[in-house]
Amino acid sequence: MFKSKNKKILIIEDNEDMRFLLESKLKEQGFDVSVAGDGKSGLKKVLKEKPKLVLLDLMLPEMNGEQVLKEIKHKKLLKKIPVIIITNKADDATKEHCLKYLGATDYLIKSNYTITQIVNRAKKFLS
Repeated sequence: MFKSKNKKILIIEDNEDMRFLLESKLKEQGFDVSVAGDGKSGLKKVLKEKPKLVLLDLMLPEMNGEQVLKEIKHKKLLKKIPVIIITNKADDATKEHCLKYLGATDYLIKSNYTITQIVNRAKKFLS
């Protein structure tokens, strides 16, 4: 089993099923996992918990994922936290904007990856 070394991962995802599947798989791998169902509460959790990695959906209620990412990357204490975008927005312009201008670490289209593949990507950024 992968050793998490008490590494906290925050999942900011409004789809309850996706959030549950990711949380379950990550906990099964030994990670400390926190979840948020909207952008506003997700950003509050990032500020409070300072996770080692954030899995962030873009289409969120309250505050969209791009706004959350921008806030994370503009705060000195948070900007080094890797943020993996997990979304259904497959257009190249959004992907480029998130990676190149907002500072996302990775950009995954949900329909192209299994939960296991997403977890493996997350582990890659925590090793």
